[in-house]
Amino acid sequence: MENLIKLNLARNCLKYIIKSYGIKQLFIPYFTCPVVWQSIREVGCAVKFYHIDDKFLPITEFGKKDYILYTNYFGLFEDNCKILAKKYKNLIVDNSQGFYSENYGIATFNSLRKFFRVQNGTYLYIEKILNEQFPEDELSFKYNPLIQEDYESFLKNELFLDKEKGIKMISKNVKIQMNNVDLNFDKNFRHEYFEKYAIIFNKFNKIKFKFNENSFPYCYPLSCSNEQIKNKLISLNLPLLRLWKNFPSDFIESTFLNDTVALPLNDKSFADYILEKF
Repeated sequence: MENLIKLNLARNCLKYIIKSYGIKQLFIPYFTCPVVWQSIREVGCAVKFYHIDDKFLPITEFGKKDYILYTNYFGLFEDNCKILAKKYKNLIVDNSQGFYSENYGIATFNSLRKFFRVQNGTYLYIEKILNEQFPEDELSFKYNPLIQEDYESFLKNELFLDKEKGIKMISKNVKIQMNNVDLNFDKNFRHEYFEKYAIIFNKFNKIKFKFNENSFPYCYPLSCSNEQIKNKLISLNLPLLRLWKNFPSDFIESTFLNDTVALPLNDKSFADYILEKF
């Protein structure tokens, strides 16, 4: 039976999982946010990196007892989660970019902040819980600004959160906010605008993915193979989130991930502006 623990930040889910299972070493992908491996090391757990192929599957063959963190990239690779969960008993799934995806492995966590305009919040689904009490998060900023709305405030909030080291529970005001979120509207919007992006950009996109009626991604990830399209995006001077930049050329990931940008699925006017330009 899975237990649901509502914490403040996805990075703290990792700390909770490591403490709960007594994990001494964790395999994680090179293609991940630095805060992931930093948080893992903060609790004394060793990090071992692995590469992924162009299907976003690990190249490494892991041992039966190894603990493996896998990212459901962009919320588009749930099938990979299924494959790995059948193969490895100690799989942990990072659904930070896949809020609406299913849970797999011994633990799965998501991120409310990536999908909704809230200060904090993450849902951790885990088989083994800690017999500990954690304080509630009491962050003071009013809301989580969208990167395309207020880039400076977005960065300030991210830097502020980076200073948060201890595990905390989700704040009360975020619980209230989430009760008022229309999840069906959000899902339909994400699906609709992803399809609109796909019509324009799929033929130029080095990232290949499956998209179906049950896909409600975090963003449309674009690693553009067409210099004209790429330059046009750059010329618009849009505050787009860059998911990865400058993978070393000897990394297999560099062939399909360098300069990947996230086309947003959380702001209608901004998305419409991008679509109008193409």
